[in-house]
Amino acid sequence: MSDPLDALKARVTAATLGATVEERGTVAAIADGLANVTGLPGAQLNEIVTFSTGARGFVMTLAKDGLHVALLDPMAGVTAGSAVTRSGRIASVPVGEALLGRVLDPLGRPLDGAPAPAAARTLPAERPAPAIIERDFVSETVETGILVVDALFAIGRGQRELIIGERQTGKTSIAVDTIVNQAAKAGGGLICVYVAIGQRMSAVRRVIEAVRTRGDPSRSIFVVAEATAEPGLQWLAPFSATSIAEWFRDRGDHVLIVYDDLTKHAATHRELALLSRQPPGREAYPGDIFYLHARLLERSAKMSKAQGGGSLTALPIAEIEAGNLSAYIPTNLISISDGQIVTSQSLFAANQRPAVDVGLSVSRVGGKAQWGAMKAVAGRLRLAYMQYLEMKMFSRFGGFGDAAMKTRMKRGERIEALLSQPRLAPLPLIVQIALLAGLAEGLFDDVDPTRLAALQAGLTARIAGEPRLAALAADLSALDDAQRAALLDVVRAALGPAGPG
Repeated sequence: MSDPLDALKARVTAATLGATVEERGTVAAIADGLANVTGLPGAQLNEIVTFSTGARGFVMTLAKDGLHVALLDPMAGVTAGSAVTRSGRIASVPVGEALLGRVLDPLGRPLDGAPAPAAARTLPAERPAPAIIERDFVSETVETGILVVDALFAIGRGQRELIIGERQTGKTSIAVDTIVNQAAKAGGGLICVYVAIGQRMSAVRRVIEAVRTRGDPSRSIFVVAEATAEPGLQWLAPFSATSIAEWFRDRGDHVLIVYDDLTKHAATHRELALLSRQPPGREAYPGDIFYLHARLLERSAKMSKAQGGGSLTALPIAEIEAGNLSAYIPTNLISISDGQIVTSQSLFAANQRPAVDVGLSVSRVGGKAQWGAMKAVAGRLRLAYMQYLEMKMFSRFGGFGDAAMKTRMKRGERIEALLSQPRLAPLPLIVQIALLAGLAEGLFDDVDPTRLAALQAGLTARIAGEPRLAALAADLSALDDAQRAALLDVVRAALGPAGPG
């Protein structure tokens, strides 16, 4: 039987003797989730501090006479005169495979009722973007499963493609469909991180439920700072989520991150900046608002082989009012990103889903990553569709008597029907290529546009059962004549007796 004194002796031996330094300050004032603290001269930017109630915050700004701390926990009980203690730790988030499938807050605390994840390590929420020499060219495609995006505005791995439009026009749906489509990819597709910033919890639940029922939740992570969360949590959310995504990127994985949305993030930053007495600028935003989002989105990149070859693709979402793309935050984000997908209120009202405005949308670098087979069939699609939209507008004043114009209108109606796609119904890329090949061949010119939705649903099984298309399904880098003919045969078979011969 062991001596009871042995355990006590071991504790005495292990005890660290000597003075310990603890730096304490005082809350001078507090309001709306921001505390003005004095007496912490050694505090660092983004350092975690603890209040006497146990609530935590992080240092947001430094000044000669004190500092401003954004609260990460409810401010109940924190008043002027409350003590504040430094932790010496920078705001960090747990990272690792244990986070896959989880719903977390920006500090890594679970929101799904499960135990805290056993994280591999922690990373600072704010990290420097990769240097230029550490990056590589964007050369691989991100398959969204959305025909209008994959054909006209291809997104490459490592790209930052802004999704922007008025509220309730399907911006989040485009991002969620992209996440859902990864479940159909061999090997699981991209690892997806969805970060909700200032969203209603009911909307966040719908997104999570959609991914869980239609996608692959085991390769998805949800970081949530809902509308009722402390402003500090909402401010920190996109940075924490990016650090979580970077852990996977830096080990060679390909990651997709959705920021929903950065307009609300900008509003939170403005609120905290005005409370901390920073001078307001255009639309009352502080002067560093551009740098705030630039340093966030610059962390998305395609890494070089020496750095593991991973990638982090960003889909930031932004909201505009009354179609005003020239507002301050939208123009900032457009200039920072590598292209934008613009959703249109008028198209949405006309029941066009997704309501993508092909005239205002662009992908500046994604074309370099687009599959060769898709390029072969989608080359003139955008021009033909935009001509149709212009002709459709003028046709309201009277019909076209010219036969060529009538043919263009008929073809445009079929393009419009093909680009219309229901939510949570992504199309495999080879099915998209088959549809566009059939369109270019004129197979749909005499087909009722309402039949095309059913045609899309039936093509997947037919293509999978066509041995002549096995090589194309494995490698979409080019489309030869024999493969194009095989695609057209499959489309004709799917159209059935009612289709063209």
